[in-house]
Amino acid sequence: MPSLSDRFWELVPFTCAVVVLALVLTACGGQRPAAKTPAPTATAKPAALQQPADRCGAPDKPAKLVTLRTSDGLKLDGAVVGDGDVGVLLLHEYPADLCGWWPYANYLADRGMRALAIDMRCLGESECGKRGKAAAIADVRAGMDELRREGAKRVAIMGASYGGAIAVVAGAKLHPAAVVDLSGEQSLQALVPGYDDVDSLAAAPHLNAPALFVVARKDNYTPVADMRRVYRAAGSRTKQLIVLPFEAGHGLSVLSGFSSEWSPTATRIGRFLSALR
Repeated sequence: MPSLSDRFWELVPFTCAVVVLALVLTACGGQRPAAKTPAPTATAKPAALQQPADRCGAPDKPAKLVTLRTSDGLKLDGAVVGDGDVGVLLLHEYPADLCGWWPYANYLADRGMRALAIDMRCLGESECGKRGKAAAIADVRAGMDELRREGAKRVAIMGASYGGAIAVVAGAKLHPAAVVDLSGEQSLQALVPGYDDVDSLAAAPHLNAPALFVVARKDNYTPVADMRRVYRAAGSRTKQLIVLPFEAGHGLSVLSGFSSEWSPTATRIGRFLSALR
């Protein structure tokens, strides 16, 4: 088995120059065990809020539990950890819930940021409503507003897979401090019926915030070519594209380390968000 020193990632800055960096890691091992994630359900009414440590598993740390009210009247559940001027709204994969983000939310909190993970509408313990999954951008707006109420002065949006596509579209409309897209599909229409308003390629030219796009080679859900098109179309003056080896996987998997808990990509994203201070 090749050592992790053979792994590399490609960084494409705004100037479109391609920089390939060698990542020097010590040994090859298994990925960090996934957090305990209950099967998502679309509920008519939100269940009683539960601490993520009880609901999701490690890390065993307390969070502030919040109920968000969207502009179209839905109640969403969420968990906030950390404090500081930089807030990061975390949008999960599909079909999943906030549990996938719970470990990394604490990673960000430990580095002086305020992280809010939410259950998107019709998933986890959040309400669904008559419109179903449509209008997910209202969920993002509610999350950003909550982070500002908590004290964040600059709010970034970070999403994985389905959440990554929504992050780009919401970023083009809501003008966050930054956007991070982990393996976000170019369009959600084929993946999830009802998301005909989420097309990251169409939205990208209207994105002005600093943006970081991450994708792995041979991703079956998000081809590198698709992510590169979204990256190139993005209107952001500051933007970067990271192309990882195929072993990095899809969505939240790119954050998992081999010889350590977190991957170099997870560390890189943490620095990107910390720079918003």
